[in-house]
Amino acid sequence: MKKIIIFFILSFLFYSCEKENTETKVYPYILVDKNGNEIPIPKNKLVFVNFLAYSCGSCMKELPIIKKVLSEKKYREKIAFIGCVIDANQNDLKDKNFPFYACNKANYVRFPVPGTPTSYIITPDGKKLLKIFGAVTEKNLRAFLDEALKKYEKINN
Repeated sequence: MKKIIIFFILSFLFYSCEKENTETKVYPYILVDKNGNEIPIPKNKLVFVNFLAYSCGSCMKELPIIKKVLSEKKYREKIAFIGCVIDANQNDLKDKNFPFYACNKANYVRFPVPGTPTSYIITPDGKKLLKIFGAVTEKNLRAFLDEALKKYEKINN
């Protein structure tokens, strides 16, 4: 009887570990949604990747600020937005300028998220230019975006 119980316990542990590994699989893409599908990254713009939670008050307060600033002509033509929602079950792609994807745990390998909101400004090939931990104000968001644009200009010259 002890052998049977030990067998079931080991089988359960093995199955649990195996399942956990598939959820954190590293994909060949820069970002993936909850189902492991590639999140399209614009090839001609920097990308502002915002990791957020719908249940996070700070995240919800900063979203209008991000949308306002990134909609300005100075940034709209050079920076795209991608939202990775950690507590969503499905993608929300209604607004093509501000798409929100249900986040896959595999994204945290490349982009660690110690808490929400956390944002990264990346190049089209996924190189990190800036990390932003915590909510942004309009003033410091513009400063971060300007800094990222300068860094990107240096890389391309």
